[in-house]
Amino acid sequence: MVKKQFVKSRNVAKVTFEVEADASADQVQLIADFTDWRPVAFGRLRDGRWKLVQELEPNHSYQFRYRLVKDGSVAYRNDGVDGSVGNGVGSENAVLNV
Repeated sequence: MVKKQFVKSRNVAKVTFEVEADASADQVQLIADFTDWRPVAFGRLRDGRWKLVQELEPNHSYQFRYRLVKDGSVAYRNDGVDGSVGNGVGSENAVLNV
């Protein structure tokens, strides 16, 4: 799930990314064009959900994926917020319009 909150005084959007507790992962990371496709780790909440907040520039379209790590294995998941687009490596990236 993705939530968008606009902060007009600073002209940014606070975007909260959440992954459910039953994601079957030891780690959850965000990879995105706005992180130069480098993984950014989620924090784990007491109820088991995974959460990450990023500040993004409004009026842009971004691509991202979730990277789930379990016992050294990696799986990718999309959260089709505003759609998806082919990524040129045989799968798709989620699209986020802010």
